[in-house]
Amino acid sequence: MTTRAALAALAAGALGVVGQAPAEPLRPLPGSMPRALAGMAAGAPAPAELPLEHVTVLLGLRARAALDAVLAAQQDPRSPRFRRWLEPEEIADRFGPSRGEYARVRRWFETHGFRVVHDSPLRALLVVAGTAGDAAAALGAPIRFFRDRDGRVYHGPETAPALPVEVAGSVHGVVGLDDLPHFEPLARIAGDGMALGPGDLALVYGAASLQARGFTAAGHTIAVAARSNFPDADVTTFAQTYLPVGTTLQVERVLAGADPGILSRSGELTEVLLDSEWAAALAPAARVNVVIGSESGDIREAIEKAVEDRLGDVISVSFGLCELTAHTADTELFDVLYALANARGQTVLVASGDNGPTACLPGSTRPAVNALASSPHAVAVGGTTLDPLFDGASGDATGYGGEVVWNQGRGAASGGGESLVFARPRYQLGPGLPALTGRALPDLALAANPDAPGYVMVQAGRSGAIGGTSAATPALAGALALVGEALGTAGLGQLGPALYRLGGEQARGLRAPVFRDVTEGTNGLFAAGPGFDLATGWGSPIIDALAGALGGGSGACVPESQCLVPGTGGRTRSCVGEWLVEAMSLGRRPSGVPRSRQVCRDGDPGCDADGTADGQCTVNVALCLNVLDERFLDSHGAAACRPDAVGPVSLLAPVASRRRPVLTTDRRALRAAIRGLPELPTARRGECTATVPVVVPAGPDGRPGRVRLRASVTGSRASSVARTTLVCLE
Repeated sequence: MTTRAALAALAAGALGVVGQAPAEPLRPLPGSMPRALAGMAAGAPAPAELPLEHVTVLLGLRARAALDAVLAAQQDPRSPRFRRWLEPEEIADRFGPSRGEYARVRRWFETHGFRVVHDSPLRALLVVAGTAGDAAAALGAPIRFFRDRDGRVYHGPETAPALPVEVAGSVHGVVGLDDLPHFEPLARIAGDGMALGPGDLALVYGAASLQARGFTAAGHTIAVAARSNFPDADVTTFAQTYLPVGTTLQVERVLAGADPGILSRSGELTEVLLDSEWAAALAPAARVNVVIGSESGDIREAIEKAVEDRLGDVISVSFGLCELTAHTADTELFDVLYALANARGQTVLVASGDNGPTACLPGSTRPAVNALASSPHAVAVGGTTLDPLFDGASGDATGYGGEVVWNQGRGAASGGGESLVFARPRYQLGPGLPALTGRALPDLALAANPDAPGYVMVQAGRSGAIGGTSAATPALAGALALVGEALGTAGLGQLGPALYRLGGEQARGLRAPVFRDVTEGTNGLFAAGPGFDLATGWGSPIIDALAGALGGGSGACVPESQCLVPGTGGRTRSCVGEWLVEAMSLGRRPSGVPRSRQVCRDGDPGCDADGTADGQCTVNVALCLNVLDERFLDSHGAAACRPDAVGPVSLLAPVASRRRPVLTTDRRALRAAIRGLPELPTARRGECTATVPVVVPAGPDGRPGRVRLRASVTGSRASSVARTTLVCLE
């Protein structure tokens, strides 16, 4: 070949063949590489025909701030959206990717060798299937074998999957390119100790009084996430042996994919039987849907099915996923699913783990939490050692004795700690809460020690005792189904904000207890103490008290007009827009109406929502529109202000007495709450946003910290500016 010809050939190789499109530039997907592979030895490449049967493509959510505002409004008794759950179509159109965006991603995978096996009606994800060859060619992720320290061999991607730029912008992550054992059942087998029956647990935790009033959870549903099938005979024997005569449980299988059969792996059958029996134990008339993922789809598939088909008012998850070694795409996937579940009225309960502060890493000294439980949209259930009062003759429980943190040593203890993935949610600002940057776990706890006493269960026709937070979780699911029936609501939604509001009020002495505070013991790193802790959360729930508390308001503003600051414009315009300042102690005029300027002392539980002297006051506020304000009457004794309809609302820039970066965060939260109102204009009366905690810096008496809030509200007859100034003293 001549030199000129060689140069021409080299140029052709560099530029590509004339008429052939250049290769698409790929953008790696962060968080989609299994971190556990980093500690394994790489082996041979996997054959190109190796099947990848359940690959989840996460598109995620848009307008997260608006979704958070909706979730907050669904939990606020003052809001017109209180416990008004969303339908799938509304969720998809408001918070999912657009139809066009979803179709574009779907089409790309189809044209690059993958087969779509599932489309999510919520449009947050799609599931595809292909081969190792498809992953290498389309995603730039060659699949090879890896060997762990124990000699077990798995397959996984050699590099992080990547997508073309125009598609990668719509995809948050891809999971399912490996067969690593991510999820572990958490059930703990007991020795020869005593075991609690359904009646014992109901009595100890206050569910028996709801049952005595006739509540059985009839018409309510519980979804149990599972990955093994199970024999009906054991569930039937459990009901015949431990529930009232004639009780027939409605425990149904729902296959999310191909039937995996009864798995022989250690703990799998035990876990599904434990969860199925105890989800129904306190709620015998509920329909318990045991949602079983396929071997390739695993727990991801089961939870996807439970959310998309709304198979439970409560979802119970008793599996562990190490947050330190999980894909971050996996943790985001579960957070998205849980948030969507909350919007549909589903409460997601997840076991916090059975290995103490190291959660999924037995023998490790590095703190870790269960990634399945660390989402702020889940309720993390920890464990206690229960010491109930027993009748020596009958062996039945007769009352609550006491509880300490579950810790049997050798790594068997209540899971708890701080998430490294999720930031501390707003509802975890309150009295007794640790000053963490990450989400704190668990939120509450129930009996979990398998030996002192455990939970009775039936397997292979024989009764035995068992424990773990995976026993506490389905038991709580059944109790919450009873609470839902008592409140007359099909689901409780995102329960976390309410639990922390109630726990904070209890800690400040503002309400009767709804939790039994566990103050003794440690999970190996975190000790129990008064109020909230990282071993048992707020403590164990008192179910009947919890039902009563969830049925009403916080008690700070009863009636709510006691906390409304009138707007500007006199008596005939003041009700167009009014700030609600949620506090037990408000400055008032001689007439009893709250003043526009409200003064709080840092740490005063009557007005400072966090209840601690920390250099700032946290004041919960809401904006109320079109209020029927009977505090101002005309000469005929009727309300002087009758706006009839309210149109546009605009939040004017809050003003602070000093530079305060958090004011920007509060402003965003207030705007999101206003966007969560029904479509304006509206003629409905008493429309209020969800409450928003506003932080006011503390200052000395001569120079207190101040934040002034203003909102312009246009009514059909008159307009007004709602104003309030929040003052914080050291």
